[in-house]
Amino acid sequence: MPNPFLVTSSLLLLAAAPAAAPVGAPDWTGARFMLQDQQQQQRVVIQVPRVTITSSATIIVRRAPHLVEKKAKDCVKVQDISGFAGVNTQDSVDLVLRDGSLLRAKLGRKCQALGFYNGFYVKMNKDQKICAGRDSIRTRAGRSCDVEDFRKLAVER
Repeated sequence: MPNPFLVTSSLLLLAAAPAAAPVGAPDWTGARFMLQDQQQQQRVVIQVPRVTITSSATIIVRRAPHLVEKKAKDCVKVQDISGFAGVNTQDSVDLVLRDGSLLRAKLGRKCQALGFYNGFYVKMNKDQKICAGRDSIRTRAGRSCDVEDFRKLAVER
């Protein structure tokens, strides 16, 4: 049987604890209300769906059409060239013309087209044309390559 003195003294301490606050203790109820008045929270949730195998399998990737080289003129006006399509073979550079057609400039065998991946420079002539067998194009690094032939690129049917 527990000691009756211990039971009664512990009950008295429990009952007297809230009434006997120490002197100089802060008033936490007032502080709690003050914090609630000053606190603001804003939350923005952006949901980004995860790409799974099933959702990525529905994406259709179109293959690039197979292009065939055809005869082209020996000279091209510089004003007709609107862009650089890239390097697709070891010895040629593809150009985009203003009308949307593609033109392949064949370079010499000694010249690798990989140096032209970043574009090229052309020295203007009086006739403002680039001609196969006459003119050369220069890489951005400074290497010069002769243009041997121009070929028109068309979609294979």
